[in-house]
Amino acid sequence: MNLEEKLKDGEQALASMWKVMALRGVLAIAFAVVILVWPKIGLTTLLALFGAFALISGIATIVGAFEVPLRNSQRAWLVVEGLLGIAVGVVVFVWPNLSALGLLYAIAAWAIAIGMFETAAGLSVLPLSGGRSLLVVLGGLLSIAFGVIMFAHPGAGAIAVLALVAAFALVTGIMEIAYAVELRRIAGEVKRHLHPFTKPVTQ
Repeated sequence: MNLEEKLKDGEQALASMWKVMALRGVLAIAFAVVILVWPKIGLTTLLALFGAFALISGIATIVGAFEVPLRNSQRAWLVVEGLLGIAVGVVVFVWPNLSALGLLYAIAAWAIAIGMFETAAGLSVLPLSGGRSLLVVLGGLLSIAFGVIMFAHPGAGAIAVLALVAAFALVTGIMEIAYAVELRRIAGEVKRHLHPFTKPVTQ
């Protein structure tokens, strides 16, 4: 069985998005690290950081969706996911008086929405197979779980809010990078297949 038979055309297309996924993962982890090392961060700064994180993540997803040769339905799915991030970022920026609890609920709603999109994408929308599909579904389910926990147990006080937000960002970032690594591996396999190594010339 050759490479074309092992890898679907859609997976080869998605493989070129590994840099976008890696960027999203790095941004999420950086956001979590800032919260963890700066526990006394002000709410205004936290709002600005989260708004920037959501905006950049959403824009990167949309740009990536148009840079790969996907079917219109698959591209639309990624675009909607990106628009969700942009919408959340805009809401945070235009609502400067948002409370800590309000921020937590905004992040929770975003986590659940993104989780539902990723779960559905991994199961039926995006052209994925085997472990790659399970990885996307797992990330989606974890996102939904965090969102539900945030809504059910918002905590009492700023420390609890920061802990939940940091945990969500950290886990999300790790999952995004894990998926990016898998996509990069696919891209490498395709590149090696299209441009196989030639034997070195002996003198």
